[in-house]
Amino acid sequence: MLDGGPSVWSVKMHASPDLYRRIRAAFTETTVKEILLAAAGLKVSRLCLRDTELAFLCASAEEYGFSVLAGDERYLFRRDRGKGNYCNAFERLANPDEVGGFRKVYVASDQSLVESAMLLEDVGDDELFGALLGIPRCCRAAYERFRDQAAARQFDLIPYVLENTPEPLSCDHWLNYATIYFGQSLLSFFPCSFRCPAAAVAARSTYEMLAECDPAWAASFLDLQRSNVLYTEYQGVHLFRSPIRDGWISYGPEDLRSTEPTETAALLRGGDRLAVWDKHSVGIFSGERRIGVLEGDDVAMCVFFQALAP
Repeated sequence: MLDGGPSVWSVKMHASPDLYRRIRAAFTETTVKEILLAAAGLKVSRLCLRDTELAFLCASAEEYGFSVLAGDERYLFRRDRGKGNYCNAFERLANPDEVGGFRKVYVASDQSLVESAMLLEDVGDDELFGALLGIPRCCRAAYERFRDQAAARQFDLIPYVLENTPEPLSCDHWLNYATIYFGQSLLSFFPCSFRCPAAAVAARSTYEMLAECDPAWAASFLDLQRSNVLYTEYQGVHLFRSPIRDGWISYGPEDLRSTEPTETAALLRGGDRLAVWDKHSVGIFSGERRIGVLEGDDVAMCVFFQALAP
């Protein structure tokens, strides 16, 4: 587990369908995924849970034989601008009488692993802590390179991952971590690039384990990841369920999802075609008329879904 590389994710582990059925309705889909992977012994998962959720998880751990360890402090999240309810960082500690706080919760197959994970995060050892979380070595190294730049904004690494992805523009849909803003992603971490082989092994292993519990549920993750994502730092993340063909994404209202009703979301709703010029530059068209341009460092066009050749 301390290697954190493809060999860890290649070990055949089996998620518990019974545990899945018990926790399915109690947590978000991402949290359910993380609990299943950790309980199966593949990795340690670090969650943020309310006390009521923690109590239910502890009862589940006792019944199904995995370990849970929670921190004493409760935190309030700092909500990202334009990203819906998504949060990449804590705002501050919650006061003792303040409602709505979240605890850091560590989940693993063994008590020594949750204790080690808590200790490593407390002392700031990102390298070993990341290894326990199942993050490949190359992706841990990339996190170290990107962290300070990302922290100066909203601590989101997607623009840096895209910049680190070599040309051509197309990315591996197995690694579409940007769909986390829409509730699902097979990856539990930011990859070093959207074509990282080690991260792809992790995504496929996760898919196989989820499919053992519920094939349709696992397929819904992969189906969502076959989307193109227009990321903006402060004007929302926008997901297109239609493919790119010859540099264009044609879409209808049913093909477009946005994290928030921002000005950019309204502009996209007024169009029906997106011209993808490069990683940081797109044009919005209504028919043949160009109605807007988005470009610059705050724009990241992630192409994961391409039309099949005729």
